[in-house]
Amino acid sequence: MHWFLLAILTAVAVAGRDVSVKKLSAKHSAMEIAAIELFWSIPFFLFGLYFTQVPPLDDVFWWNFVIAFPFNCFSYLLYVIALTLAPLSLTVPLLSFTPVFVILTGALVLNEHVNIYGFCGIILIVLSSYLLNFNKAQKGYLKPIIAIYTEKGSLLMFIVAFLFSIAGVVGKKAIVHSSPLFFGYFFFLVCNVSILCGILLCSKVTVPRILQHTNAGIWLGSLFFVHIMFHCLAIIGTNAAYMISIKRSSILFSVVLGWLFFKEEHFKFRGPAAFLMFIGALLITFLG
Repeated sequence: MHWFLLAILTAVAVAGRDVSVKKLSAKHSAMEIAAIELFWSIPFFLFGLYFTQVPPLDDVFWWNFVIAFPFNCFSYLLYVIALTLAPLSLTVPLLSFTPVFVILTGALVLNEHVNIYGFCGIILIVLSSYLLNFNKAQKGYLKPIIAIYTEKGSLLMFIVAFLFSIAGVVGKKAIVHSSPLFFGYFFFLVCNVSILCGILLCSKVTVPRILQHTNAGIWLGSLFFVHIMFHCLAIIGTNAAYMISIKRSSILFSVVLGWLFFKEEHFKFRGPAAFLMFIGALLITFLG
């Protein structure tokens, strides 16, 4: 049950970040937002790493660190690009397929297997996460699936969902051979610095521009830090597919926050999807 609470807290942090990014996107480009988030997350990870004991690190840790690094960097960048190329309704729902991919990647990398109840719970959460992004006016629940073949942004997000499934399980293996907090702080410090340098070199974003948004940056950076901290602590406590399924409940929290802060419509329509997610979470937690 400990891992479940941590996974829920991870989902809340992700949802808070999504709502914050949505608010900033009205005035800033995707690359600017990414640079602001990454830049201001670095002090938090440095602070966390300073107070974290370095565990014994073997070859398995370093190999998985090296393998996970490009998957995390590419998925982050593709995620940002996908959001700029296609509507959110055609991209975000596709992330709900990550737990399905994790069933396969978790079995191959971690030798983790789900039982029939856990599998049903994952499928219910995937379906509910997918449905939460729809409304009656969109005419067709398969639109994001079809868009994979017609929208470049949707195709990229589908690839991101698969990359996340690899990054998650490889990262867990590195955690097993180190410690949750050390891996989370050290790994994402290296990743965030690397991605930020790439953005600064390859885009028009500048450090003075980033420093103009201190309050927003500290908020986004802290959410990023909290998200990673809870993610690493949660995934070590259970099957990776189960944890990431619960983490995807962030879509539900995003819907609720969108309704509260942006007065988004169709909240009542999404009730059945939220109920399916709740049932799926119960199956995973108590029978998975």
